[in-house]
Amino acid sequence: LAACDPLTGIKNKKAIEQAILDVIQNAADTQKRITLGFVDIDAFRNFNSKYGQQFGDDVIRFVADTLTDMIPGLVGRYGGDEFLFCYEAMWDREKTEDLAGHLLQKLNKGILNEELDKYIPTPCSIGIVSEEGSSLDYVFMLHKADQAMYHAKNAGKNTFFLAHCEENH
Repeated sequence: LAACDPLTGIKNKKAIEQAILDVIQNAADTQKRITLGFVDIDAFRNFNSKYGQQFGDDVIRFVADTLTDMIPGLVGRYGGDEFLFCYEAMWDREKTEDLAGHLLQKLNKGILNEELDKYIPTPCSIGIVSEEGSSLDYVFMLHKADQAMYHAKNAGKNTFFLAHCEENH
């Protein structure tokens, strides 16, 4: 239970960070590639103020469930309305873009607001990095994913951005 986020049932910040550190260490040792993503719900306060705190909690659970269903690896709640995901995979830009696109599509179909009897879209900004090699570094990758997420926000929100991580760090 100490590793679980009480609202969503997924890994909490400490647990997801430790799990990602383990994946990164293993990937560095075996020269595998990992992909790290940072997800932020756009204008989350509006859900709480417009539909109430309970619906805001439902939105957070919806995003957590959607990520868990669609990401082929680790998913955790980083805090508030922010999430991390991480998976080991061959780098294929097109497949990563497809995954991010399908993820946004499902989030934008939205969550049912039973009081209004309609689906409310849940736009998110997603930053993604992918890297391999013996010099994999969690702090660097998290920083790049966070920067990529802000790039998505600055590009109009409700989109994703893939950061280039092959540069020296």
